[in-house]
Amino acid sequence: MSKKKRQQQEKPEEPLGDNWTNPFKDLNIKFEEPDPPPPPPPKPTFEEQHPTLTKEDRALIAAFGAEDDDAPSLSRADMTKKWPLLTITHERKGHGGKTVTLVKGLERLTTLEQMELCDGIKTSLGIGGRFMDGTLELQGDQRERAAKWLEGNKFRTKIC
Repeated sequence: MSKKKRQQQEKPEEPLGDNWTNPFKDLNIKFEEPDPPPPPPPKPTFEEQHPTLTKEDRALIAAFGAEDDDAPSLSRADMTKKWPLLTITHERKGHGGKTVTLVKGLERLTTLEQMELCDGIKTSLGIGGRFMDGTLELQGDQRERAAKWLEGNKFRTKIC
């Protein structure tokens, strides 16, 4: 390295010193404190979240098979009704060579109950799954684990 370059590297940077003047010192700028954020709105009540359905809404729900007024409801709160017998099988055909566990016999559940059941079993078992035409499809061979979870949630199961 040359002597000039060494001298340039060894020089410490000079502070701004007295020659530097602030060009903004004559400006009188005042900052106002911002207004505090408004309090969060109150949580809506259950009635506000789920208003009564119109005839058109009921027709749409019926068209998509979400709820049937004639079918008995199988809510978990009502333990007097007999739960359906669920058949648990597995297959590979039609799934790209992947093993899929099928839980059949959930056609009588409403769409909301199917969604809650699917979310619960997927979260508990740590797997993926979906509902297709009243059949719950779970990724992998999960027959024993799914049967144990469903029996813990008051379903009757049969592994095939």
